[in-house]
This record gives sequence, structure tokens and C-alpha cells, in this order.
Amino acid sequence: MDTFDSRHAAAREPALKPGGDSTGTIDRQLRFLCAPDPDAVLLDDFRERIDAVRARRPPSSAPAPARQRDSALRVLLLGYTGAGNTGADLRTIETIRQLRSLFAGRRLELTVFALGGLLDHPILSAVGVFAPRSDYPPDALAEAIEDYDVVLNVEGSTYTSKFSDALAALLIGGLGLAAAHGRVACAYGIDAGGMTARLTDFAAHTGENVDIVCRSRGASERLRALGLATEQGADTAWTFRAALDARPTLPARHAVLCPNNPFWWPVRTNVRRALELDGAKAQASLRYGPLSFHSWDDLRAARFDAYKRSFAAIAEGLKQRGYAPVFVAMERLDRAACEEIAALLPFDAPVIARGEHSLDAVVATLEDAQWIVTTRYHASVLAIANRVPVVGVSMDSRIDQLFAENALSEWSVSCDERGFEARVLERIDVGTGPALDGLREQYARIAAREARTFMAMGRRLKERIDAQC
Repeated sequence: MDTFDSRHAAAREPALKPGGDSTGTIDRQLRFLCAPDPDAVLLDDFRERIDAVRARRPPSSAPAPARQRDSALRVLLLGYTGAGNTGADLRTIETIRQLRSLFAGRRLELTVFALGGLLDHPILSAVGVFAPRSDYPPDALAEAIEDYDVVLNVEGSTYTSKFSDALAALLIGGLGLAAAHGRVACAYGIDAGGMTARLTDFAAHTGENVDIVCRSRGASERLRALGLATEQGADTAWTFRAALDARPTLPARHAVLCPNNPFWWPVRTNVRRALELDGAKAQASLRYGPLSFHSWDDLRAARFDAYKRSFAAIAEGLKQRGYAPVFVAMERLDRAACEEIAALLPFDAPVIARGEHSLDAVVATLEDAQWIVTTRYHASVLAIANRVPVVGVSMDSRIDQLFAENALSEWSVSCDERGFEARVLERIDVGTGPALDGLREQYARIAAREARTFMAMGRRLKERIDAQC
């Protein structure tokens, strides 16, 4: 896990100095930095922190005393905000909007836990950003948690090892700390996927008194199997719409492709490799932040090459059908994949990339599309919410669940399926004429239901907060 740094998601500079105010913090961070498996140490340190707080509070103790109603409601939003991931930022934005509406008669102090500095939306730039008092995540959150009345995890990919056990530890551990302190702790519209044994044990151990609202039935079933209580909810991004003046200049009849690199996850902490690179003043294309690295080998490279060829074939097929292909990098990390696929084409195709283009511009490009083909989950959400026909190229259970639970299974394929371009183009050919009208009507029903579910989530959350804060 990288240290807390405003450059987190895109940084290549070292950030290895131990931080904190006490010898204990320095010792813990040094143990983390020197461990053969730093991510395991991070999980252990979060767990020890949570257990220590629990031990100080008798099992029968009441929650934290209710605060005066004229005092500000202090909310910490844990997530992946600011790293240049459009879906993560949309979720945070819509949660902030909802909180402001729910507590319009009460003073709110909203703080975003940012894992990067790309806050390119007025709502994100107008709230406070978490300022850690320690560089080590378990200590930083443990030292700050009593400053908040409510801790919400607003990141969708929470209970999963797909991307990083370290990120999952921060999100799950932060909620566990909040609950141990008697704060309102809620995982808000989240998902669950495959987890390592150590993360599975961590999630089960730290979930006491955490409200878990899942965005899919599959996520609920996985977490209930661990003994965790869950509620059914929705993703929080369904209600987002781009600003009207944000549209980039594109052909009216354009089709959007949202590829990424599905094969270089998870990222893992490797301090020794980071130190070697820093000592040699060398760069590494797989480096992710100060201390972490993407996974890569010959098999992953071969799978990615096949994936890129399939996406290029889809772009050519769309061009032949009269659509202008446009690549959209939903996360800054996706830009390289978009550009590599575009380079395979015998014609020019623009790349609308987060970071170079604003969040609103990225979303507007999807809203105005004729078709969307995506490996990004939230591009699927935006497509359905705006009645744009979409085919999902799935890299894990998220798109599969979204489509299957809404009777759209035939519109999803696996990124590992050899020659998946044939199935994608077949679906595009099927989804024309009267079939397209029926598909859009189905989308409208899904989006309306998800928006209602999100509103109901908010009402339940407000009841919990009002009862305790």
C-alpha cells in the first residue's frame, strides 16, 4: 500500500520516509516497509487497531453519545476519489449530492479521502480533503476517526482482491475502525468479488456493526456467506448526468469503446523493487504509485494482445456499419490501452481520456453515443441510464452481475473469450430497428428502479444517522 500522498494514483516519485508522531507509528511503518509481504502486514495492523478499540469498549457499551443537533454532521467519505477513475468519482459526487439533500436543514462537514489530486468537478473541488497526520494508513485513520460522526465507504469495488488487497484493507479497515468507535459506518452501494483467504478472513472479522448496502444480489450472497449482514441497494452513480456545456466536438453518429488492461491486476506492494528503481533513478511502466506494481508476465501479455486485436476488430466493424469509433479512457490508466488499440486501426479514431478531458466531457461522450462497448462497469451504468445500447466485455463478476440481474445476459461477453469481437458485432446487428426500441424501454425501467432504490438507501441512511448523531 502506498503512503498517503496527494499524488497517489499517478505518482512515480518515492515516498518512503516513515511518518507519524510516535515511535510506535515509525516502528509499524518500518515493519511494513521491510516485510516480505507488506500487504499482509497492512491487514494485520488494521486488525490490531480495530481489536484494540473493541477491547477498550465493553460489549454492552452504547454507541458514541449523540451530538447536539445544532452542531455540524461530520462525514468522512472513504474511496478511490481523485485517482482519475470516472466511476469512482461519479459515485462520490452523487453520494455528496444525496447527503446535501437529505441533511439540507443541518450543517454538513464533508471530507473526501482522496487517493489523487484529480478533483475536476465542482462538487469534488468544493469539499474538504482528508489530511492525514501519519503516512501509514492504519495509524492515519485510527488517529482521525474520532473527528467524524459518520464514515461512508463510497468505492464500489470494496470486498474484492481483483485490484489490490491493500486498497480493500483501507476501505474495509476504515469502516471497521469507525464501527469499533461507535460511529455510523456504512459501505454504500458496494460490490463483492473473489477475495484472497486473508482478505476474506479480514472482512469477516472486521464487519461487526458495519452497515453493508450491496449494489447486486451476487454481492449480497457472497458477503452473507461470510456471516456479514447486508441490505440490497444500488450503485450510487445511476443519477449522474454531465453538464450540458461539457460536450466535446464529435461526430453525431459515434460509437464509444471503453477498453482497459484487464490483465495487469492486482497491484502489489514491492518495497525492494521500488527502492532499487529509486536508487538507479529508473522508471518502470508497471509501477503504480510509490511502492506498488502491476502484475505482468508472458501469459498476461498474450491475453492483452488478443484483447486489443478484438477491440480493434470491433472498431473496424462499427466503422463499416456507419459509426465513427471513439475511444474513451474512463480512468487515466486506460489511456495507454485506448491509444494502443487505436494505433492498430487503418483510420484515425479519437481518444477522450480522463485527465486530459474533464469528468463531464468523458461522461457526455458516453451519453451522446449510438453504441457503447465497454470493459468498464460504470460505462455500462451510464449507457443504461441514458438509454444507449451497450455490450459489456467483462473482466470480472461486476458486469456479468449487472447484466444477468437485469435480464441482459446475452449482451455481455468475457474478455477471455477468444475472438469475442464476433459476438459483440452480432449483438450490435441484433440490436437495431424495433429490437432497439424494446431495449431502450427496458433500460428506462432499469434506470428508474435503480434511482428509486438509491433514494430509498438515502432515507434508510438518514434514519440511522438521525438516531445516532
